[in-house]
Amino acid sequence: MAVRGFGIAWPGDWALALPSVLVTLREGVEAALVVGIVVTVLAQTRRRDLYPWVGAGVVGGVGCSLAGGWLLVVGLQHLTQMRPRVQYGVEAGLELLAAGLLTWMLLWMTRQGREMAGVIRQEVAAQRQGWGVGLIVLAAVLREGMETVIFIGAQFQQGWLPLTGAMAGVVGAVLVGYLLFGLGMRLPLRQFFLVMGSGLLLIVGGLLVSALWHLSKAVATAGAGLGVLVWDTSAWLPDGQGPGLLLKVLLGYRDHLYLLQALAYGGFLGIVGTLYYRSLRSVSASAKDSAVQGS
Repeated sequence: MAVRGFGIAWPGDWALALPSVLVTLREGVEAALVVGIVVTVLAQTRRRDLYPWVGAGVVGGVGCSLAGGWLLVVGLQHLTQMRPRVQYGVEAGLELLAAGLLTWMLLWMTRQGREMAGVIRQEVAAQRQGWGVGLIVLAAVLREGMETVIFIGAQFQQGWLPLTGAMAGVVGAVLVGYLLFGLGMRLPLRQFFLVMGSGLLLIVGGLLVSALWHLSKAVATAGAGLGVLVWDTSAWLPDGQGPGLLLKVLLGYRDHLYLLQALAYGGFLGIVGTLYYRSLRSVSASAKDSAVQGS
């Protein structure tokens, strides 16, 4: 049974919260790394008096993200009162926007992540005013927060479950940040981001499949313009309950899949997945070369 509106979910529908957990956890850990690096630089340069500006940046970034999320939800609730085709068009647009942002984040962070610490250190060292440090933190937190908000907005027809999953992801990100910078633990971050990135590839592929479905409903009828029906497994593995729902939220499975959806899903995983894993290999090779040169 699929969740619609903002009602109470059945126990089996809690799988719908998993994508939000994954997205928010990854985004939150990235924000936590930026905040932790800034705090570390300030401690090393004996500028602990600027810590309050770091806190202000975090609060400002979270606050702006929540405000943006609230405005988005209110706007979407009003749109649900409009004609169904308008609603489907809005859903498709949000899904495509979320897919684009998550893809950009995945590829950009993979290529730039290795240099991120050095760039942040330089930016913090160049700041002589506390508000400048606060702006660095605010920008990082707001960037990750708004990407999460747009993703959750794309799931607005699933009720409160995506929001619940996002809250769990934030708690997990705070915990990771505390373990890294509060307790000084060494965590396998490379493996963490590898797993998170692989999961995001599948989630974004599912967003594209869903966006095409909503576009077809916005233009005409469900399935119009999507080509021939590749399969219909609704009789034995429906995507609205049980194992089918879990496969839907994690792998992009649909019990009705059309040719254009299948091509978009496979093409996205093939092209973006190749770019992603190739970037990972190049980053690993660069790290090995640096280690050899430094030895």
